[in-house]
Amino acid sequence: MKTALAIIGLSAALTLPAAAQAETLRMAFSSAPRSIDPYPFGGTPTASLKEHVFEALVAADDSPLLAESWQWTSSTSLEVKLRQDVAFHDGTALTARDVVYSACRMMHLIDGKRNLLTSSMGPITDVVAVDDHTVRFEMKAPYPLWIQKMKFLSILPAAGADTPVGPLTYDDQGDCGGITYPTRAEFEAGGAAIGTGPYKFVRFDKSGEADLVKNADYWGGAPEWDEVQIRTIGNAGARLAGLLAGDFDLIENPTTEDLPGLKANEDLTYTAVPSWRSIFLVLDVNAEGAKGVRAEDGSAPLADQRVRQAMSMAINRQAIADRLFGGEATVANQFSPKYRAGAPELAELPHDPAKAKELLAEAGYPDGFEIDFFAPSDRYANGARVAQAVTQYLSRIGIKVNLKTEPWSVFAGKRRENELGVFMYGWGHPQGPAQMISFAFASRDKELGLGSSNYSNYQNDGFDAAMKAWAVETDETQANAYLGEAMRIVVDELPGIPLYYQHTIWAHRADLEVNGRQDERTSATTVSRK
Repeated sequence: MKTALAIIGLSAALTLPAAAQAETLRMAFSSAPRSIDPYPFGGTPTASLKEHVFEALVAADDSPLLAESWQWTSSTSLEVKLRQDVAFHDGTALTARDVVYSACRMMHLIDGKRNLLTSSMGPITDVVAVDDHTVRFEMKAPYPLWIQKMKFLSILPAAGADTPVGPLTYDDQGDCGGITYPTRAEFEAGGAAIGTGPYKFVRFDKSGEADLVKNADYWGGAPEWDEVQIRTIGNAGARLAGLLAGDFDLIENPTTEDLPGLKANEDLTYTAVPSWRSIFLVLDVNAEGAKGVRAEDGSAPLADQRVRQAMSMAINRQAIADRLFGGEATVANQFSPKYRAGAPELAELPHDPAKAKELLAEAGYPDGFEIDFFAPSDRYANGARVAQAVTQYLSRIGIKVNLKTEPWSVFAGKRRENELGVFMYGWGHPQGPAQMISFAFASRDKELGLGSSNYSNYQNDGFDAAMKAWAVETDETQANAYLGEAMRIVVDELPGIPLYYQHTIWAHRADLEVNGRQDERTSATTVSRK
């Protein structure tokens, strides 16, 4: 890190490449995309790459994309109107047949493995091409979340596969009358990587390299850049050195320690955007006790709401945002950001160590108790430092904290096996402001898709009722009202403790404008010349 800062300090005389290379945008990702096949994998790097080439019916911000509009014709039937001016990269026109084909492809298991939306499409019973530019999704029960889920269904050309003659008949196995689909290898070789997006596929390498070229006939207007080069550099110092050397025009995720140097460099700058990712603590509130949580009397401290509130009051969120992130983090007072469309705006969570000690004494723990506190060491920006700060705050009110930072691969395995009583975690909200709490705090309901990640063992009848009502409500205003009710309950009871929302940061040439995205994705479509 000191080396990177030193390079910035010495780079005042550095001349960055200018007009000669201005038609090519060179970007460095911090993590490698897994494939150009848009269906098997999620993850921000993979999504960032594939969205240059492929598009969905709905955009990341829930606005229409390939869909022109949609409406519920009944509580279990959603009708979508497609844009009529869209062509794939091979020149074929977008039709409803392509949407049916793409839904079939999503449900088709590859080597027995599910795709990105295979489970999420469980409630879908039929996908029907009503006419060339109208498609209808039929569901076995109300499933309003499908509107947000549609943003992950990349639309592929049916002409690129071996499909039967005549209308396609959807089924939940992806057979759909005997379609033969392109393989992942064919996508990565380029033959099947045909979408409707602003850039066309040229090359992909699993090391994290990809080359793209402008789609001059893009329905949304010709994109800014003739060519886009994507490379992956995992080390932050090496990414920054590449930017300074002129190898890249834009890089992801410089460290917060690098920001003062970037400000001082007239040739470079950075763009920071509050993201949809919440960083929070998860607390196992099981009345029978939590793993790694020990009280002298053998009780279960985290089962007491006063203890959880005391832990929340002990933490100085503003100090974390200011001191550890240089202001490039936003204090979290609820589990989804208030700036996520549809989210409620709740009151500020107080920082009051004296009151926290009083609450612990009230709950029967005047001398505190002991916890093992787990945090991934390599997952979140400044994550290990944040965990250390939280440890210090909790220690100041009498809780003995054994901090255990571990690589993500180790941490994630323990989390899956329910071995962690207290841990730090992050959750994005691409599917709306209810996404995290619907998975993390709701009682498990497979039919409604609730509670699949309830590691806190939390259960509240009022919260569950609100979430179940939200899960089937197709009226957006009423659904947001149910969400607000659920959020108020869970923030009051604190089966988890909100900390902050990450900011996504891009360092780049000073002559570029970056309109950063809240979903943390890096896209050439957000970069323009000043």
